[in-house]
Amino acid sequence: MTQSDDIVVPTNPGQAVDVTQLAAVEQWTRQLGVSEEALRLAVAEVGTSAEEVRTHLGVS
Repeated sequence: MTQSDDIVVPTNPGQAVDVTQLAAVEQWTRQLGVSEEALRLAVAEVGTSAEEVRTHLGVS
């Protein structure tokens, strides 16, 4: 098991999208089906709220 395997992407809408940890970014991009650039731009535009990021990206 690698360190990135230990990171769980939160699904609770009140959780934050962490773009400071590479492993978390990789997990978020896989879960949301977006590029790292799209994820980082979404966080820059709407903040780190997982719910807001999903809405902004059009992902449910």
